[in-house]
Amino acid sequence: MPFTNRYQTRAEWADCDPLGQTFYPNYFRWFDIGTHTLLDAAGHPYDGLIEEYGLAGLPLVDAQASFRDRCRWTDNLEIESFISRFGSKSFTVTHNIWNGGDVAVEGKEVRIWGLFDPEDDTKLMAGEIPEDFKQIFA
Repeated sequence: MPFTNRYQTRAEWADCDPLGQTFYPNYFRWFDIGTHTLLDAAGHPYDGLIEEYGLAGLPLVDAQASFRDRCRWTDNLEIESFISRFGSKSFTVTHNIWNGGDVAVEGKEVRIWGLFDPEDDTKLMAGEIPEDFKQIFA
């Protein structure tokens, strides 16, 4: 099993539509928080990675979600995150949002190992992901 992190949140009124159901963009916000808390839990916070590896960041290039069940106002949720795939220049973070004992939402983010283009520092390019970073999450 890969290195996994979980954090808890609650569906607040501001997260919901007029019917009290979580408005879908909030799931993607929770996925992003899940990625950051995963890195923190592994001892490599996002800002530390930028400094340590000279990264521009870990830009999101694809995101998707499958909605299995609803999450409503006041539901206590648990977001589970892990890196499910590494490519040479990208990786996939899988997220499961648990509501009670069931997975309500399954999501994925594809991120690249973002470097500044050496010829134009206003542009990004995908760089090779270092093996030591991959080993942290194996």
